[in-house]
Amino acid sequence: MAISEQLVALAGHWTGTNRLNLSFEPDPIKESPSNAMVRTRADGTCLEIEYDWIYEGKRNEGFIVISCGTNGETNAAWTDSWHSRNVLMNCEGTTTGSGGVNLKGRYKVEGHPDWGWRTEIVPNGDSFKYLMFNVSPEGHEEWAVETEFKRV
Repeated sequence: MAISEQLVALAGHWTGTNRLNLSFEPDPIKESPSNAMVRTRADGTCLEIEYDWIYEGKRNEGFIVISCGTNGETNAAWTDSWHSRNVLMNCEGTTTGSGGVNLKGRYKVEGHPDWGWRTEIVPNGDSFKYLMFNVSPEGHEEWAVETEFKRV
């Protein structure tokens, strides 16, 4: 199986609103404008989503490169300049019934067991959602980022 038709159809420029959830702060939701460029790569076998957003007046950027295997298994490499600076997170997951992906990775927290990071990409015609979740070592999941993009 290659990248789904629904993901391939996301190729192009997008704009939206990024919602960052800093649940440990008194005013936890931080909204900012966001832009994305989606491209197919490696002769259509991979999809890259490059995106940006603003936090405390500073532009941040990230990207994810996704590949799908023959049995619906999916893998990706993800990083950004704020959440995972200087590290490429390897993620594995599956395709979804809507043609999107559900990916899981892990990151280190010094002095503690590894935490999980789950990413969903949900295509919906002329829009798509890019969702990220923190997952505690005990399995408790909390949304970290939600961006809904619309085609430019």
